Amino acid sequence: MKKYQFFQLGLLTLSLGGLFSCSEDDSPIVVPPNETGTIEVNGGGETYPNSVFINLRATEQTAVSRESWDLAFYSGTEFKVLINGTTGAMASATGQTDINAVGETEIAAAEATGELILSFTNLDGILHVDDPSTPLSNPVIEAISSTEAENEVYLLSRGASGVEAKAWKKIRIIRNGQGYTLEYADADATTFSSVEISKDSDYNFVYFNFEQGIVSVEPKKSEWDISWTAGTSSTPYPQAANGTLAYFFQDLVYHNTQNGVGAAEVLEADIAYADFSSEDVLSFSLNTSDRLTIGSHWRAGGGPSSSPAVLTDRYYIIQDTEDNIYKLRFLSLTKAGERGYPSFEYELVEAGQ
Repeated sequence: MKKYQFFQLGLLTLSLGGLFSCSEDDSPIVVPPNETGTIEVNGGGETYPNSVFINLRATEQTAVSRESWDLAFYSGTEFKVLINGTTGAMASATGQTDINAVGETEIAAAEATGELILSFTNLDGILHVDDPSTPLSNPVIEAISSTEAENEVYLLSRGASGVEAKAWKKIRIIRNGQGYTLEYADADATTFSSVEISKDSDYNFVYFNFEQGIVSVEPKKSEWDISWTAGTSSTPYPQAANGTLAYFFQDLVYHNTQNGVGAAEVLEADIAYADFSSEDVLSFSLNTSDRLTIGSHWRAGGGPSSSPAVLTDRYYIIQDTEDNIYKLRFLSLTKAGERGYPSFEYELVEAGQ
């Protein structure tokens, strides 16, 4: 684990009096993490318009509109692009590599099958979304090849889950040195636009909106730990493709797996929240790959026969990118009865060393 180094000033009394300085060897200031906190998540209300990114160290949250972006370009070593699962976006490969060759025929085929509509009746839906748990391991858009001719054109539904439906797009992405070139147009257009997108190592992704261009969405990768959002999830279903059904869920909680944040679930029956201490940490394996380790597991109900409610029999352990370890439990789903404002409390169990 990393070791906090607290800045100590060495005072040097000068003959001129009243002035102080510190040596060039002094360590930089490192702000210790907050030890406790309670956060009421600003999800925006009952229509859950926001995704909210939360920094536990600072007890801070950043709320952004779910529909503020369309594509997320990975800034890591691989060349991968995600679609906006928080709006229920879906995509389908066309088999074409010329964007102008894609049009009415491909649109009609997709409309006939309903493959780009996220619903419980779309048994092939999981084939047209990024993997909800590990999106970078299985994105619907194939990894961008260094061989330009291997990069296909995709039809893209921008999603209509809790947001207003927008016209479909067609897109093709190729490599541009260490970045990307995006070709895009309305699905039935005969011309297209293109834009170059550079990676930014301070962020997990660079986000793009078809109307606004590059937009700011998630904070720097070192400045958030978990996020609350509505988005595409999945559940086992034997009749569906790959035995998995894709569907839309209102209260998902991701953790920042792209930057090494880990999470684990703890049951009160095993160790009570109040009793969990640093001595218990090694008893749990922190998951740094499945961003849905918390996911929807913190709440129950919400179907036709029951109202949603926080599950009080469990809580979560979070290890941030500075190796601080927290315990976290959800307190409520609503604010004054209104959905979209869940709350939770957390406590530092062990500071990074």
